[in-house]
Amino acid sequence: MIKVLYIHHGTGLSGAAISLINTIRALDKTRYTSKVLLIRDSSLSNVFTESGIKYTIAKSSFYKKYYTYFVHSAASNDKWFRIDLLIKNFISWVLSRYYFAHNELKSIDCDIIHLNSSVLTDWLAPSKRKAKVIIHIREPFSKGNFGIRHYLLTSQMRKYADWIIAISKDNAKRINITEKSSVIYNFIQINTSFASEDLNTKNGEVLYLGGYEIIKGFFTVVDSLDYLNDDVKIVFCGNYQIASKTNIIQKLLSWIINLLPVHRKVQKSLRIIRKHPNAVFKGLINDSSEMIRKTEFLISPFANPHFSRPVFEAFANKKCVIGTDVEGMDEIIDHNINGLIIKRNNPKLLAEAINYLHANPQLREHYGNNGYNKAVQLFSNDNIARIESVYAKLIS
Repeated sequence: MIKVLYIHHGTGLSGAAISLINTIRALDKTRYTSKVLLIRDSSLSNVFTESGIKYTIAKSSFYKKYYTYFVHSAASNDKWFRIDLLIKNFISWVLSRYYFAHNELKSIDCDIIHLNSSVLTDWLAPSKRKAKVIIHIREPFSKGNFGIRHYLLTSQMRKYADWIIAISKDNAKRINITEKSSVIYNFIQINTSFASEDLNTKNGEVLYLGGYEIIKGFFTVVDSLDYLNDDVKIVFCGNYQIASKTNIIQKLLSWIINLLPVHRKVQKSLRIIRKHPNAVFKGLINDSSEMIRKTEFLISPFANPHFSRPVFEAFANKKCVIGTDVEGMDEIIDHNINGLIIKRNNPKLLAEAINYLHANPQLREHYGNNGYNKAVQLFSNDNIARIESVYAKLIS
């Protein structure tokens, strides 16, 4: 049996976590045993328990209290001039890279360590001492303003990763380590039985799953509401919860954040969608696929590059998608074939595209069928065999 340890960074049921769960469930149990090391404890541990997945949680108080990720993603809103954050994140990366990660892995027995995100470059060298190492590039790596972080982090991948898996061609191109990398798309369960109402939903409801994240086009969606036809409504799903502040430092930081223009704009936008006649506010949902089936189509109006999982979830349910012209989006959405791609950050264009698709149900159905064919071709669980082939190659 080949023992695989997955190291996971997040605390919520994100696309990375869902993909990890799907991967572990689909592994050939006669050949592989699996366990997850969660860097932080959270409600996600309950999800792993319910899924029957073995896991452990990092023991060091460093990871519980002080650890921050040295992120270098084009999908983030980090600013190069926030030198304070850069220094803090770099120090955290160094401490983890040279001491704490090594201690966490000391007593673990495994053949392969699979790092579930490119934010885990600090775990590459410590993992290499224990086993074969794979790093999964789930984020669009940033080219950066000066290239320093890009060079540092990719050099770690070149030196310590035995293999690199990218979830898109765009992500692989950004890393540019072709000699030991492959593109393996995320996979989802493809819906094979559809009720007739699922195929031709005509309730005027359009789905947005981005929460209030700016990179996902939240402001653009809110500003598009005034341009929509009266019989169209956007269903807002995702995380709209503001974390509560418990101690005096957090309350002070919260007070400062409340003064920022972008925070005031978020608060204003949240008030708008709760009362606007063209908006339906849902918040967090348990089953995105169910909501996709209940709505006419999906919108994914990203402002920053990102490989949007909800897009191919929509395709798997024969729903078409409106996306934006960020890098990599045309790898998923084929314009005028399985959806529409419009210019980013343009509320009026977004509304016009929504109105157009709503008014043309036969076109939606045609796009949805094409999207479904693409999902079967690229995003089915055949991708598990590709991951297993990487494992087998490393162990042989």
